[in-house]
Amino acid sequence: MDQKSFLDLLTRYNQGNVTEAEKLWINKWYHKLGDQNLSDLSDSDLQLMEDRSWIAIGNKTQKIDTQYLSGQKPSKSIKLWRYVAIAASITLVVLIGLLYTSNYNQAERSFVNDNDDLALINETNNSNRPIIISLSDQSRITLEPGSNIIYPKVFAADKRTVFLKGNAFFSVSKNPKKPFLVFNEKVVVKVLGTSFFVRSSKDNRGAQVSVRTGKVQVKENEKRTLFSLSAKKLAKPILLTPNQKGVFANHSLKKTLIEKPLPLAVAYNRPSHVNYNFKEESLKKIFATLSCAYGIEIRTIDTRILDYTFTGDLADKGLYEQLDLICGSISRKYTIQGTSIVVSDKN
Repeated sequence: MDQKSFLDLLTRYNQGNVTEAEKLWINKWYHKLGDQNLSDLSDSDLQLMEDRSWIAIGNKTQKIDTQYLSGQKPSKSIKLWRYVAIAASITLVVLIGLLYTSNYNQAERSFVNDNDDLALINETNNSNRPIIISLSDQSRITLEPGSNIIYPKVFAADKRTVFLKGNAFFSVSKNPKKPFLVFNEKVVVKVLGTSFFVRSSKDNRGAQVSVRTGKVQVKENEKRTLFSLSAKKLAKPILLTPNQKGVFANHSLKKTLIEKPLPLAVAYNRPSHVNYNFKEESLKKIFATLSCAYGIEIRTIDTRILDYTFTGDLADKGLYEQLDLICGSISRKYTIQGTSIVVSDKN
């Protein structure tokens, strides 16, 4: 049985269009899989399993065939082995099918099927530098090398959807009546008008969404598997604001801060009136200034340090370098906890 047949069988199972015998085979082997992480198995691993299984079956059935050809009457145990061999071949097909579909991601196929009434453009960046793609609504995509994007030549009347494989930066034109949705193999990002990065992890098991401007909602892509996922297993959606990042892995979405936060004035291309040259300024005022400039909460474990003062020019330095200098001057450290920065003792 080839891979298409496997998919057909499992699709019919998911739709309830299988015989009782097929249903029994699939349920029996599926539940035997337990909590194994099947996605860790490569195609070569699956092929090796299949080859070894057929060799084992062949060795048993060869003895049976030899006895039949020589005219010997097969024993009850040999007869039993023949049935075992037949049953093993059937269950092996089902097992390999389950293993294959655990690695199979049908998110792209579902996206194409859902947009089959639109003229889709499939574009891959085969160069060694980012390329810019302009969409019909004046949104722009900066597609990184080796990445692929599928998008309609003209968007539908009620929504704007694209499918991304790889990494890209999106600058989305505002249109509250037509939400913009970015699908990839793991998550769906919903925006009304903003700019953000979408990245796949190196092993393609996770995804990251980093927001520069505006707000985005991130949720798990329910259509990435042939089998529908239960509500309990799906990751809870999250809302991200500028300088925040959502990380998806193992049916979980977590919020944290991006690697290089930008002042909001820079992100939105607006004039900045923040003075980063502090002279005997209290840490309470400095932290309030930085929090407002970056849109990030900065809090302290020991509130007494808020009365300490700092003198120094922090202009042209990133947020984390600014905090390194401030905390170093008072023998403290900072840590990132979720989407907040917490200043505490070094111990």
